[in-house]
Amino acid sequence: MSSIASLPGTAIEWYMLGAILVVVNVVGLLVTGHTLPAAFAMGLTSGLTLALVVVFLVIGWRTIRDGDSTE
Repeated sequence: MSSIASLPGTAIEWYMLGAILVVVNVVGLLVTGHTLPAAFAMGLTSGLTLALVVVFLVIGWRTIRDGDSTE
């Protein structure tokens, strides 16, 4: 098992995922009637948090998958 977990794809793809999640959250909050400053603040926080959770899940999944294949 590798001591360094790596993500599939390039770094820019993961940054774009974070940006897309922020935009989707901001638009969703604006559609549901939030003001622009509130939607931007909550969308930024929740979008980047969701992107971080996705990164942790992918790293965990790859670590478990790679660990099972080497045994």
